[in-house]
Amino acid sequence: PAYVDTSYIQDVVQLIPRMRSWTNTHYFSDVPIAITEYNWGAEGHINGATTQADIYGIFGREGLDIATRWTTPATNSPTYNAMKMYRNYDGNKSTFGDVSVRATVVNPDNLSAFAAVRNSDGALTVMVINKVAGSTPVTLSLAGFAGTGTAKVWQLTSTNVITAKPDISYAANSLAITVPGQSITLLVLPPVPPGFALQSA
Repeated sequence: PAYVDTSYIQDVVQLIPRMRSWTNTHYFSDVPIAITEYNWGAEGHINGATTQADIYGIFGREGLDIATRWTTPATNSPTYNAMKMYRNYDGNKSTFGDVSVRATVVNPDNLSAFAAVRNSDGALTVMVINKVAGSTPVTLSLAGFAGTGTAKVWQLTSTNVITAKPDISYAANSLAITVPGQSITLLVLPPVPPGFALQSA
């Protein structure tokens, strides 16, 4: 909310919340909003991938209805693979969740996180995007997610290959992982076991 655009605009933009406010004020509250022809570049570099993953997370968190890129990234480029982390991370068309869940981090300029529950199977999906060069230890506090279990892990690094990593056990609403520098890590926590229920945070 306090970020001032560094270009000629030199003002607080809050683009998606501003567009939503305009539609709510001047049209109807359910009018879809879109960002079209966006592109942050660096498609052939892991930095372009982490940027694309961050953008997808922000679009989802802010409730953007439509987003279209200006040009499709080359197949198997880092940016293309970042898109696959949300839409087909395992080659079987498995996806990030479709019901947004609140996720907060200490410094989103260095490491961001986005979470959602997948309606198709009830899994909790968490995307962790490390934007700095060095590896970063991360502890997920899973407040509101009952139960214990094992998380599946997929990762995209500068090697530009989406890799299934070893499963990670979690308990007592906490999961610890160290993510490599300049990486995108997806954690998929299975549906809550029978007898448990998702709790509101």
